[in-house]
Amino acid sequence: MMSKTFLCSLVFIAAGHAQPFSAGLKVGGSLTDAIQAGSASGFAIASVDNHHYVIGPYIELRLPLQLSLEVDALYRSYGFQLAPGAATDSVGSWEFPVLAKYKLWKGPVRPYIDGGLVFSHLTVNNIPGLLHSSDYGVALGAGLEIHALVLRISPEIRYDGFVFKNFGDVIQSNRNQAILMVGIGF
Repeated sequence: MMSKTFLCSLVFIAAGHAQPFSAGLKVGGSLTDAIQAGSASGFAIASVDNHHYVIGPYIELRLPLQLSLEVDALYRSYGFQLAPGAATDSVGSWEFPVLAKYKLWKGPVRPYIDGGLVFSHLTVNNIPGLLHSSDYGVALGAGLEIHALVLRISPEIRYDGFVFKNFGDVIQSNRNQAILMVGIGF
């Protein structure tokens, strides 16, 4: 019985390594605030809540020479109140990084670096000071890909640098953001 289980495990591991792509889920948190309270005449902001979570699916296409192409669809949420006691407004942000990834060596634990473009779109309602609901920029990261049977676990730290500020005046955007994530894929 033990040898059959071991043999089945080897078949699944080999099949997982033979696939030219992998897919999974990324979860994590923002290390920096995406928005912050600003000050403008006539407005007093009671609070800003960045929620600090990031979640979304990813797909990775493995290429020759330890290269791969990864595309993510990451969601973040922010909340704020324009005045004490006012209703809480929320902003949802979808970010779509398209990254080239280079794995530094082979083995069960593979350090990697990645970089590429990131596109974002805010889903917003009537928010004062909205300058841009869509943005783009550069994404740079580094992490480890750990092979655990059929799973690929990849902790990563990533920098996103956006071109535009989404907000001005009352709510202010941070164009430079850092994210700590873990990808779990097959």
